[in-house]
Amino acid sequence: MISPNKIEIPNTIPLSKIYTRTFFQEDSLVSNIRRALQREIPVDIFESRVIPATTIQERIFLSNYYEKRNGINGLVYSLKSIPLKISIETAETILGEANIDEEQKKFLFNLYVLNEEEGKYILKSTVTEADEIKILQMFKQKAFHIRNVEKAMISEILERIPEVPKKDTFFANLYIPPTHKFFSPPNLKHISGMQITEAARQFGIACHHIYGRVPFEGVTFLLQYLNAEFFQYAKLNMPIKMRTILKEVKYNKEKQWNYSSLEITVYQENVEISKISMAATILPLKVYKRLKSGQEEVYEIDPRFRLIDKFKNNISIRDNGKKFVCTIENMSQNGFMVKASGKHPGDLSDKDNLEFFMHFDIAGFVHGKCKLLWVKEDDHNEDTYFAGFGIEEISELDTENLKESIARYGRLIEEREIF
Repeated sequence: MISPNKIEIPNTIPLSKIYTRTFFQEDSLVSNIRRALQREIPVDIFESRVIPATTIQERIFLSNYYEKRNGINGLVYSLKSIPLKISIETAETILGEANIDEEQKKFLFNLYVLNEEEGKYILKSTVTEADEIKILQMFKQKAFHIRNVEKAMISEILERIPEVPKKDTFFANLYIPPTHKFFSPPNLKHISGMQITEAARQFGIACHHIYGRVPFEGVTFLLQYLNAEFFQYAKLNMPIKMRTILKEVKYNKEKQWNYSSLEITVYQENVEISKISMAATILPLKVYKRLKSGQEEVYEIDPRFRLIDKFKNNISIRDNGKKFVCTIENMSQNGFMVKASGKHPGDLSDKDNLEFFMHFDIAGFVHGKCKLLWVKEDDHNEDTYFAGFGIEEISELDTENLKESIARYGRLIEEREIF
């Protein structure tokens, strides 16, 4: 039975796809996302800010990982992820039995300072997570190890408290849902570079929403660059950790990130296997649309686009209030072609003054008036017809929604164009 004051710790915390802008995927490729943990929190901040802002369960949970001790600059609550003090006798035993070479000894003595009064080596505060892993491996101290999922839970609690110092370094794990259609083929022998790149991209996007306060709606990411290097294969059966360092950031007037440069390093078994750098500008959609409007192409003929299957049924044509049932075959900014069964389009009573409605995710509704231009019978089915409609009347807002719908969900009919 689980104690009512104990927080249950899951095996992993998959990140919701809302943070990764993967609109048509069922899942994301990121889990256990967090900010780098503060190794030391001043006692006054912990006791006057952290404790009052947390629940009983959260305080009990944090007490498993932070303990009060004398730091170099006074009393602190210190993260218990590695030994904070080591007696001289224990240090000599470790150095004698752990097959530690001279370089590793130098590394340890840079992190631990001898306090002759206590007869112990005291840990410095400036220890990175990479240092932490090296120390645990040398000391063979698995009991101190804090799992990634636990660190993510600690980070989520401390993130709420503004007085706790924050580092612009973030961590996550690559997560592979077993049912993922693209990244879980049966013959996969290793984790592909494309999967690592996509996971890193999602991780970077999520950092903007979670830590950079970028809203989910009304903005778009304008990618400046994304460069990836790979140094060795990634094994399927070993976890992958990703670290993001915010190299450069600019803020808008709401203190949200509106430009960022990220360096993402990917590790497996504490070895660097890939490095990905990316930069992006975050623009309000209104600004983005104005920029795009200045880049509109001029065509000799009106280009037409096939819609992805998901939206083919999202049209309704009204003839004096009566619905004409059809599906969208292709469309442009000036008209659309539909497919209909049963009723002949030529039998529409008001061919020159028809009303149409369309709806698309994100882009929204498109409404206007159209007229029938032509009808063609399907060569393979005499009860099926194709019909072309020209848009006669449409508002400025609906025109913008139509353009965005085509840009998002249309695919150019290449055989009709010359490129």
